[in-house]
Amino acid sequence: MEAKKMVESLERIISFGEKLLTTFDVEELLTQIVQNVQELLQAEGATLYLIDPLEKLMISQVILSDRVEEIVLNVDNNSIAGFTALHRSTINIPDAYSDLSSIHPDLKFNKAVDEAFHYKTRNILTHPLIINNELIGVFQSVNKKVGRFNDEDLIILRNFSIIAGIAIMNARLMERVMEEQSNALGIVEHISEKVIIQDREGKILQINRKAAENLPVGFTADSAIGKNFIEMFPNLSGVQKEVRKVIEHNLDRTTLGGKMQCVILTSKNSKKLVERVIMVIQDISNTPLPAPAGPPPDSRL
Repeated sequence: MEAKKMVESLERIISFGEKLLTTFDVEELLTQIVQNVQELLQAEGATLYLIDPLEKLMISQVILSDRVEEIVLNVDNNSIAGFTALHRSTINIPDAYSDLSSIHPDLKFNKAVDEAFHYKTRNILTHPLIINNELIGVFQSVNKKVGRFNDEDLIILRNFSIIAGIAIMNARLMERVMEEQSNALGIVEHISEKVIIQDREGKILQINRKAAENLPVGFTADSAIGKNFIEMFPNLSGVQKEVRKVIEHNLDRTTLGGKMQCVILTSKNSKKLVERVIMVIQDISNTPLPAPAGPPPDSRL
């Protein structure tokens, strides 16, 4: 590829990448990725297959075509995309209807889709999507609008695949984090102790229903978010003093005894500094005492 074309293609890839790397909705991200591939390669159609490692299947996630809604393939030598996944190798087929046995004896182009929709697939370019030696999926582009797919297209697709793979991994990670946080918040919301989460500056990030019962009149759990801890819970100034010590000494956790028992936990950032403080508070002074034992029943009754 000429130096000028290489620079131009990299500039376009970087431009696409800036948006991809800040998109964490997986469905939206995959659609953007396939649209970018189609535009970069000037192809009539493009598909992204993602790998299901347990079932050893490839399932089309996005198909930019008016003909097919979903394709499921085995990771084997019987299909072009399946061969690409199995061998982790790129295939550039100038003529889809030509004899492909030179690549592998079992490899054939599936003509059924063309026949069903009166379409003619002329050429195909497939490329494995691999990040950290993990096969994520396979890109497949069909029908270069002008001419055939060439080495320049392969370089563009290979470079773009690196950014696309990182974007997919990031979005999946964010999805898992959000799911775990949602599950954790659901547990926090329904436990019997007061739970208050604040940042290192003392601003409230979250409180559960039990803690919300002690908010000043007119405040709710939602409206307390972002407010100063002491402003919302002046009766817990003693707890906040301990929180400041925890932050100053960068501790992982501490506990308080007395009439108001409290466990203070911390969450740290990438620099290993306290970022969030979680307080789980039980006010045992309000816990009803067990009823005193009465006199033994009168055996005469």
